[in-house]
Amino acid sequence: MQAQSELISLPQTLTEMFTRARPDYERAVRGIRWGEAPVYLLGSASTLPAALAAGYAVEDLLGYPAVVREASSFLSYTLGTVRRGSVMVAVSNGAAAAPRLVEAVQAARKQGAQVLAVTAESSPLALAADHVFVLPEVAGNPARGLAEACLEHAAVGYLALIAARLFKRPRASVDRLEDDWHDLPAHLEWIVSQLAAAVRSFAAELRSPGRVFLVGEGFYHPSALRAADLTPRPDQVLGIDLAGLRLRLVSDAAVVFLSSSRSRTRKESADRAIELNARGAASLAVTDSNDHELLRASRLALLLPDLAELPGSVLALAVAGWVARQMAEHARVTKAAK
Repeated sequence: MQAQSELISLPQTLTEMFTRARPDYERAVRGIRWGEAPVYLLGSASTLPAALAAGYAVEDLLGYPAVVREASSFLSYTLGTVRRGSVMVAVSNGAAAAPRLVEAVQAARKQGAQVLAVTAESSPLALAADHVFVLPEVAGNPARGLAEACLEHAAVGYLALIAARLFKRPRASVDRLEDDWHDLPAHLEWIVSQLAAAVRSFAAELRSPGRVFLVGEGFYHPSALRAADLTPRPDQVLGIDLAGLRLRLVSDAAVVFLSSSRSRTRKESADRAIELNARGAASLAVTDSNDHELLRASRLALLLPDLAELPGSVLALAVAGWVARQMAEHARVTKAAK
């Protein structure tokens, strides 16, 4: 299974990122003069979900307001708000950074912004930025979009965690979060080795002709968006938040809630699942075993380890993306058999 093979090397990559690379990351974060002004989070079309995850992490852990933009939108509408000393975090997913993202970074620096790039060391974005939070290369299958997506989300969360450690007063909640963060590689390794059969069964529930909505709120919203991007069925698999779900008629759809027992919107997710069941939609869940209300409301669930929202959302992305890839694989096999 391709998605499973993409994820095999990811735990080791994350372990190295959280240990050997930490001094380099701390130097990059210290190179920025963080203040109370808004922090700009920029992404390309493919990395905008990671930029959104970074925005949630900056607001939650650092207490700074976040402005999340796709590069073209930033150049057209937001560049004029940048001031000398403004902080920008730009996220790119490889050596060939999106040209508009590089252009946005260059334009912001001309206006005095400080830019921290989350990207590959050889990326054009790295050359355009002031400091680089280096994304390591994930070994293995060349078509490793799922692993790279998880790595980006993990990196932006880790960046915010390091900044909170360096610049904010000590907090017990941050201590607990860091413990969960360092457990993330082991949990991913368990998922890759143990959940293949469960993922196949879960994906089988989503093979009907109707639409599939991946729904997440807060930290889980970027995971839903990016997981939906990993399927070649953009017209049928959509990532949305709870507000977006309320606006849609989904009686003939399957709805997959990405959540956890530690999500601050877990009750709203459970309530929404109950409503959808009453309307004839199929509610499924990717969550942990302590998320009792959502599990009771779900036809089927994939159970994940119990982690804080930020690292938990990385696990949810890995599993939801794996499910999306499994659906696409089934569609290819079915088409070839006809």
